Amino acid sequence: MKKYTEDDLKHFTVDGGGWLICPSGDYSQINGFGEQCSFGEWCSFGEQCSHEGLTNSRYVAVDRIGREQRKAYFFAADEGLFVRAGCFFGTADEFRKKVKETHKGTRYEREYLLALELAEIMLKEDED
Repeated sequence: MKKYTEDDLKHFTVDGGGWLICPSGDYSQINGFGEQCSFGEWCSFGEQCSHEGLTNSRYVAVDRIGREQRKAYFFAADEGLFVRAGCFFGTADEFRKKVKETHKGTRYEREYLLALELAEIMLKEDED
C-alpha cells in the first residue's frame, strides 16, 4: 500500500466541487489535512481503517468503483464479511445499509451492491 506524505497532497486531483480526491493508501505520515478538512462521521484513520484484528482474513478488491472511482475491499474472516470503501469500514450488512441510504436510486448503489455480491461469491469457502 502506498504511503502518502503531506507533499503528495499538493499533487492530488481536486474535483469540480473543490474536493480533494484522496486515493486509497496509507496516510499515517500526514500530521494534518487542514482546518477545513472533513472526512465525515464514519471516517477514521485509526483502528477502523485497517483489517487488523480479523482472524484468517482473505480479501478481494474492486477498483474504480463508486462516485469517487476508488477501490473497495471485501474481507472474509472468521468474524464475518467486512467491507472497506473510502472512509467506511464495517460488516457487509452495515455496508449494504449505508450504500442504500447514501446512494439510493443511483448507479453507485448498483455498483456497490453488485461488487458486494461478487465478493460474497468469490470469498465463499465451499465450492458449489
